[in-house]
Amino acid sequence: MRSIFSRLFLSFSLIILISGLISALVFYSFSRRSVESFRHDFLRQIQTNIARSVVLMGQAAYVMQQHRGKADFEEYIREIHSSMRTQLYLCVNDTIMPEDKHPDQIISKLAASAKSNDQSTIQDNGNELIIVQRLFTPEGQPYVVVGLHQLKPPPGWDGGPPPPEGLGPRLPPYPRPEGPEPGFHPPPGKGDFFSFWNGPEFHTFILLVIAGVVCFKLAKSFSAPLAQLRMTSRQIAGGDLSARVGNDLAKPGSEIGDLARDFDHMAERMEWLVNAQKRLLLDISHELRSPLTRLNLALELAKIHFQTDNDENLKRIARESERLNNLIGQLLTLARNEGYTIDAQASSVPLADLVLEIANDVNFENRNRAKEVKIITLEPLTIAGSRELLRQAIENIVRNGAYYTQSDSQVEVILFAREDGETGKHTAVIRVRDHGPGVPEEKLPHVLEPFFRVAEARDRNSGGTGLGLAIAHQAVQQHGGSLQLFNSPDRDGLIVEINLPLPE
Repeated sequence: MRSIFSRLFLSFSLIILISGLISALVFYSFSRRSVESFRHDFLRQIQTNIARSVVLMGQAAYVMQQHRGKADFEEYIREIHSSMRTQLYLCVNDTIMPEDKHPDQIISKLAASAKSNDQSTIQDNGNELIIVQRLFTPEGQPYVVVGLHQLKPPPGWDGGPPPPEGLGPRLPPYPRPEGPEPGFHPPPGKGDFFSFWNGPEFHTFILLVIAGVVCFKLAKSFSAPLAQLRMTSRQIAGGDLSARVGNDLAKPGSEIGDLARDFDHMAERMEWLVNAQKRLLLDISHELRSPLTRLNLALELAKIHFQTDNDENLKRIARESERLNNLIGQLLTLARNEGYTIDAQASSVPLADLVLEIANDVNFENRNRAKEVKIITLEPLTIAGSRELLRQAIENIVRNGAYYTQSDSQVEVILFAREDGETGKHTAVIRVRDHGPGVPEEKLPHVLEPFFRVAEARDRNSGGTGLGLAIAHQAVQQHGGSLQLFNSPDRDGLIVEINLPLPE
């Protein structure tokens, strides 16, 4: 989770998910309250309308009983019973009609409770809606209408258990309606398909996909400029000082655009300084060559004029002149090698032949010093690069080992291939070990710096300039490799290891 893209993507995703959950909870809370309020008002309105209808039917039943007789009254009650699913009762002068429908004392109690109340009484017990209303005749005589309206089918309508006693349903079982059950019935085999595409699961899935795409785009827009900056900085660190970010990241004026512009300005300034340093080094080296040549010519003329070849002062001038010439040559080599880059057109260099050639040359130079370069292992490996640069790097290291190794000892050279366990890439390893005094541990990190020399080797008779390992390090880095130095485990000499990537 160290990647800024991963952190931004996760942050945006969590923000969207949490915002969505909070919005859903708030919406659900408000919608549920609204639905409950609407449902409550709707039920109240339905109950009020049913109560009005029952009262009107009760008035009509009273008129029927008074003017048409008992038979028409009972016929009207039965018709209301069967068509409207409502059982009507009239309580006139403490007499409940119709008498044959009198179920128990509950109707009498309801009628008695309404004698002192002018408002309609509505009771909902889940199965029935009970309406009780006191009315008056044209003569001013009170009577009570009691209506039992059936809200649900009676439990016994389809052969189920009988209705409970008391205020249960008072309608007789009516026939089961023919045809399919009420409601929507999808075609066979399509119910699951439609229910998925129209259900909340699919809507939630679509919401998550859209949120994921939006989070990915947002995280990418923030991390892409940083990735471009990192790639450009790596190119500069690898030696390509001309690499620039450009104006592709963002328009000038934005934070990212200003950062890219400042980064390019820094890279331009760095390139100018490095190139100026290179030019200065080359110019100084070239300018020193002319007076050095004249100095050597004057030295030879002095030997002829004084007719002597054994004068110690002249010998000292010759040695210092030779050291100065070597130093200038190494400076020129270091400056020229800076601009070399390995590309696809680089030639193949057989490392085994190059290492063997260098070992033979160094052995020939040290044949009278009781020192030898010994090849331990030499695998036939080939890399792409510059033979001259690789020769300078390997030769400087081998010569350095042969110079500092003890008399009657050997400089051991090994060439083999090694596989990186993490990346799986193969590397050519050239390991050079001498049997000299080694390097103090605190000075190992500085040995590859130009002009750095270990204190014990700083005497003027050593001839060291401190540029040999720096040139080798530069050449190895230009081939994409690395140079490592460490003392041997038994504290007997220095081990220098060159690692060069092999072609895939």
